Amino acid sequence: MVEHGRRAHYADAVLYDHEYRRRRDDIVYYEAVAAQAETRRILELGCGTGRITAPLVKAGYEVVGVDFEPTMLRQAEARLAKLPATARARASLHRADFRALALGEKFGLVICPFNAVMHLYTRPSLEAFLDGVRRHLRPGGWFVFDLLMPDLRWLSRDPTKRWARTRFRDPTTGIPMVYSTNHWFDEARQICFMRIYYEPLVAGACKPHTVELTHRYFFPEELRALLHYNGFTVEKHFRDFNETDYDDAGGGDQQIVWCKRSTSRSTRR
Repeated sequence: MVEHGRRAHYADAVLYDHEYRRRRDDIVYYEAVAAQAETRRILELGCGTGRITAPLVKAGYEVVGVDFEPTMLRQAEARLAKLPATARARASLHRADFRALALGEKFGLVICPFNAVMHLYTRPSLEAFLDGVRRHLRPGGWFVFDLLMPDLRWLSRDPTKRWARTRFRDPTTGIPMVYSTNHWFDEARQICFMRIYYEPLVAGACKPHTVELTHRYFFPEELRALLHYNGFTVEKHFRDFNETDYDDAGGGDQQIVWCKRSTSRSTRR
C-alpha cells in the first residue's frame, strides 16, 4: 500500500497538472529563494511536471531536475519544449531515485518542493536521501524544501466519509467529473493513506476510479532532530510561504525549511 501510494497519484501527469494549475504560492516562493542564493545553478529533487523548473529557467537559472516517474518527466519535457530555446537549454532532466543520486556535481542551491520529502516513509530512506543532498550541496549552499505541517484534527477525520467534493472537467476527455477524498492515518508509522475518488457527474459517462496517495508526516521538532543528526543545520523554519516563523503561535499548514551542511556529520543516531 505504501509503495502504490507513492506512485499512483503521478501516473496521469496531465490530470496532475490540471489539478494543481492554480497552485502558485510555491512557484513564487522558490523564485524568491533562488534570488537569495548565490548561485545560478540549481538542483531540483522531485521536479515532477516542471511546475517550478520552467519558471526558474525562464528567470535565467540553470536547473537540473530529478524525478523517478517517467510520466511526470515526459510532461516536464513537454512544458519545457514550449519555452524559448535559450531557456530550454538551461534545463536538464534526469530519471533517478533521489535516495541514490550520484550526479558528480555540487550545487549552491538544492530544492525539494511540494511535499516530495513526504514520500520518504522510513528513517533509512530519509537518511539515504539526506546523504545524497549532502553529496550534491557545496559548502555554504542552501537546501530548501517544503512539506505539510501535521494537522491532527484533519488526520483524525472519519475515514468512512468523503471530503472536498469538487466538480471539474477531465482535461483529456472533457467529461464532467466529481472529485472527493478520504483517508486514514497510521499513527505508529505517521503515514496517511489518502484515497482520491474520481466519478463522472453523469452516471455511466465513464468508469469511476480511485487513486491512492501516501504521505509520511514529520512533526516539526522531529524533523529538526533528524536534520541535525544527519549533518544539517536548520537556519530558517517557517509555517507558510509568507515566512511566518515556526516559533510564532498561530496557523500555517506548510513547513518550509532552509538548511546548510554542517561542517561534519554527527555520528549520533
